[in-house]
Amino acid sequence: MIDRAIDLFDVKKDELQEFDVLDTFNGNQLSGFLCRRSDHRYGAMVIYYINGDPCEQVIWATPKQHYPFDKNGKFNWPQITEMQAWEKLDGTNILAYHYEYNGMNFVTYKTRLTPVVKDMGFGHFESMWRELLERENWIREVISSNPEYNLSFELYGQRNLITIQYKSLLDTTLLFGVRRTDHAIKPPHLLSVPTGALPKHHVVSDGDLTEVYNAFREEMSTQNENELLVEGIVLYAHVGEPSWRQFKCKPEQIEKIHWSHAGISSHSVWTTTVNAYEIKDLPTIDDVVELLKEEFSETQIGKSITKIHRIHREVYYHMVFVGEVNTAWEIAIKKGFDVTKDKTETMRFLSHFFNKKEMRRVGSIVLKQAGLL
Repeated sequence: MIDRAIDLFDVKKDELQEFDVLDTFNGNQLSGFLCRRSDHRYGAMVIYYINGDPCEQVIWATPKQHYPFDKNGKFNWPQITEMQAWEKLDGTNILAYHYEYNGMNFVTYKTRLTPVVKDMGFGHFESMWRELLERENWIREVISSNPEYNLSFELYGQRNLITIQYKSLLDTTLLFGVRRTDHAIKPPHLLSVPTGALPKHHVVSDGDLTEVYNAFREEMSTQNENELLVEGIVLYAHVGEPSWRQFKCKPEQIEKIHWSHAGISSHSVWTTTVNAYEIKDLPTIDDVVELLKEEFSETQIGKSITKIHRIHREVYYHMVFVGEVNTAWEIAIKKGFDVTKDKTETMRFLSHFFNKKEMRRVGSIVLKQAGLL
């Protein structure tokens, strides 16, 4: 089967990851291979068996987005007839995708490099997503209104904190669609979408594309001077059928880190390691390095390998501590404590679970996740 997957995606064997998982949203056992090539095939899957029955089908997923310039800073714009710009959010990507079985259509959900979203040891992604599905009726409505597309969402907020600290505790936004038949991208404004379901739209001014791009970059860099408030924007360039092309645009200070010939910043290693916990309960150094390869060169990784090992350990202990705090916090909630109404009493209760030196960290974690910090 792997040879067939190699041919379908035109990739090497080590770029495929075998899976055999339960789709907990529908009760079906899915078996096949997931692709890790960093382009339109990123996270795409071929399902070979469902409940043990042969059922080959390709699932196109959220593609990897790239800059419109090379490592030397030279822009390479295609022929473009229209440009759209939408906010790039900082959270966990959730793809709503369709598959067929026994003449029926099923919809389920995945993160970038997992076949089905699930709760991990240090990130309750399935639980958070189910909570949003229950709370936000428009999610299922928009999925049923766009049946030809798998839909890409962002799961973000204080309870899924990566880098940008958003005001909301837990939220989601529809990003774009991926056509099921050929992975063509459909920007958010062309989908059938209810009001309030889309990210922030940015007006694209007329003029030279490179100048427009740099103006966005400069504006975001200014916003991030004192505090990280903006993760970036995504430019959608219409290049004719069958698709639009996506280009990411990030604040200049972040972008320079990615294109430097020096080592990798501690911040980038930290966020990449945290992202690895979306894929595995206990990601190894090799797992982190594989993710870093998507953004950085072998030379940069080699220069930073000691830092990668150190931060890998630090993130592990951080995740363990966050897990312990959240367990204690859940007990506090069951006991009737509400940190948004009585911070002092809640912290006093939590102090029974931690020593005095740890309480500052405990408070920081709880207050951030509650949107109070």
